[in-house]
Amino acid sequence: MDAISGQDLNGVFKGANLAVAALSFIIGIYIIGFGAVLGLLEFRVPSEAYTYGSFLFSFIGRGVFYTLIGASINGASWFRLFAGILIFVIGLVYIALEAVPSISPPENMSPEGISIGVQDEDVV
Repeated sequence: MDAISGQDLNGVFKGANLAVAALSFIIGIYIIGFGAVLGLLEFRVPSEAYTYGSFLFSFIGRGVFYTLIGASINGASWFRLFAGILIFVIGLVYIALEAVPSISPPENMSPEGISIGVQDEDVV
């Protein structure tokens, strides 16, 4: 301990804090991006989506993805903790739905998917 007490460690602590801040920012960008992609998949399924993200087209794949997103949201505030737990639980429900044979996946979880455009009219 005597060797450390004589050194100035302010630079090391600043570097560590900057690294944590940068990683938190990058993780936040990924979570926002994942949320945007999942939101867009509810309305339009591009043909490349099944090629690069085929796990999103099954209950268990989407459930595992939701649990990973829920687990990566840190609990820095009550809202983040609530959102993380909610997304995690929704992921567990999706995983459990894989075991229920009477429930079929919705149209947007099929490889063909649905395509709802801006100019499409609602048919009643």
